[in-house]
Amino acid sequence: MVAFRQIIDRYVEKRSPLLLGFAVFLMAFFGISCALRSTCITLDPQPAVLRLQSGGSIQSEVDRLAKPLIEQGEIHGVAVGILTPDGTTHSFDYGLSGKSGGASLSAGNDIFQIGSLTKLFVTAMLDILVSEGTLRYEDTVRSILPANVPLSPGIGDLTLKDLVTHTSGLPRESRGLKQLGYGVHYLFTGHNPYSYVDKKYLYHFMATRKLKPESQRKFAYSNVGFAILTHLIEIKTGRSVQELLQEKICGPLKMKDTVFELNAEQKKRLVIGRAGDQPYFFRRHTPMAAWDLGEIMRPVGGLYSTVNDLMTFAKANLWKNLDEKYRVKFQTPIQKLVLGWTVERFANKRAMFFYSQGMVSGYSAYMGLNPDQKVAVVVLYDEFNWNDEIGQNLLLRLSEGFVAHPGKQAVVSGHAESTWTKA
Repeated sequence: MVAFRQIIDRYVEKRSPLLLGFAVFLMAFFGISCALRSTCITLDPQPAVLRLQSGGSIQSEVDRLAKPLIEQGEIHGVAVGILTPDGTTHSFDYGLSGKSGGASLSAGNDIFQIGSLTKLFVTAMLDILVSEGTLRYEDTVRSILPANVPLSPGIGDLTLKDLVTHTSGLPRESRGLKQLGYGVHYLFTGHNPYSYVDKKYLYHFMATRKLKPESQRKFAYSNVGFAILTHLIEIKTGRSVQELLQEKICGPLKMKDTVFELNAEQKKRLVIGRAGDQPYFFRRHTPMAAWDLGEIMRPVGGLYSTVNDLMTFAKANLWKNLDEKYRVKFQTPIQKLVLGWTVERFANKRAMFFYSQGMVSGYSAYMGLNPDQKVAVVVLYDEFNWNDEIGQNLLLRLSEGFVAHPGKQAVVSGHAESTWTKA
């Protein structure tokens, strides 16, 4: 692996046409961009709806979705959390965590990296800072960074709103030979492809990156744009994103396991991540180390969390006065986007879902909300996979099968536990 890294370094330094062409082919063919490849695969929910309305249990529906994927070797292990309309949370665990002794996933408290679900927390924190008057969505890169920091034309005029809604015109990654080399290296080794992104690199990017005219910019999911956003937040407040998240969200909600750095006790509960659809040249289910994304990229996708903590966050979004968060601020041709969430309608537009996916190292994550019926689903995989085949399906089945209403109990795991009634 060291020799391969040296080959990549050589083509970056010498710009060998042969090696460069090989790298471009690998990146284009195999891809490592979850924005381009990730998707939620949805099935017809009606058979499940009929089962639920006829007394079938929620756990049986989770079983139907999760167990075949494990038995067929598509996933290794998964933890599922469900928030029902009465505010009750339920967790279900499948497969092995890979921890010493082969212990099964347990009770919603095992820890996973959650990738881009991190952005949900950062955008919620940003909204709080704006409401408090610390920041404004109209603040620009130029107005926050010191006057002596060189910025390319267009970069300085970008606003926090441009960056948080991914309408800045910035690419998904900081494209270039170095990024290409690290991306190819990842396909063979599983090493963090963002390890080159430090403060020096980010400032060089902002000084040299050219943007299209504002009228030609379209929605484009951008990790590098979000990295600039989080850096600006830290510069303006004089505090780290980690400190701000703890003060504004995780502390008040008592989410003790949603952190950027694990303590000794938490490390014992960290589920071992595994190769899945990526890294492409790894055997599926091969254990992988969690990534340390570094100072700049850590606030973009480096949070750890548990099913229980994410259920708490989901409940806070659905049950507290966060209606402003759900107002659509930008619309693409095929999707609506609010701060951090993708918005889609299902079931002949009767159900509106807010959801997000995250992928990092050997982990994948899904969180979806139905704000009308106050139903939420969290799915944490101990494997990197492009497709979520559990979360969106489960949210659709539950949303279609039941509505919140006191007086009728629904079956969760073979016995009545929640006050629901048939739709």
